[in-house]
Amino acid sequence: MNKGKRRVRRLALYLCSIGIHPNAAGTQSQYDQLEQQQRKLARRTGRQLIVEFGSIAKAMAIASHAVQEALPANSISVLPRTRSRQEQFLDNLSRWSPLTPPCPSCRMGNGFPKRSWPTREWADEVWGRQHDRDTLRIFECPVQPGFWHLGHVSRRTVSPATTINTFSPSIPPCHPPNAPLKTGGRA
Repeated sequence: MNKGKRRVRRLALYLCSIGIHPNAAGTQSQYDQLEQQQRKLARRTGRQLIVEFGSIAKAMAIASHAVQEALPANSISVLPRTRSRQEQFLDNLSRWSPLTPPCPSCRMGNGFPKRSWPTREWADEVWGRQHDRDTLRIFECPVQPGFWHLGHVSRRTVSPATTINTFSPSIPPCHPPNAPLKTGGRA
């Protein structure tokens, strides 16, 4: 099967997965006419079906059969409601351990409470798993003694050629975890 046919089958699966019966002649145009959120939902649902059933052909057979049973004729597919930032944060918060509570005063850049770590070692461990370690610092909470936070270092540009890293007033400077300094060559 060539690349074009695979693409048409995949788009047909995407359309079918959200309840739209694809035209053999105009699958691409049908897909292009969908709103952005509908295309996103169709791709996500179609890809989940491919993973679940192992191939586009099997997923297509199941999806077309399930859609015919589930949806009455001329029905309009309903898009899931997008969650607000508040709802997303509350969902994340529900997964936090009671040992790492939200701070009553320290805030992240988006205005939501920072997560508090009960020990410096625990904060160091979490810091080590972050993708942006070079801009993150660990600091002790000014309100809850014994708790630690992670925070980004603010940057101010002095001139086009020079950038200086400065600590924001709410984030005191902190040193990375104590690790032996390895030097190459002569000392």
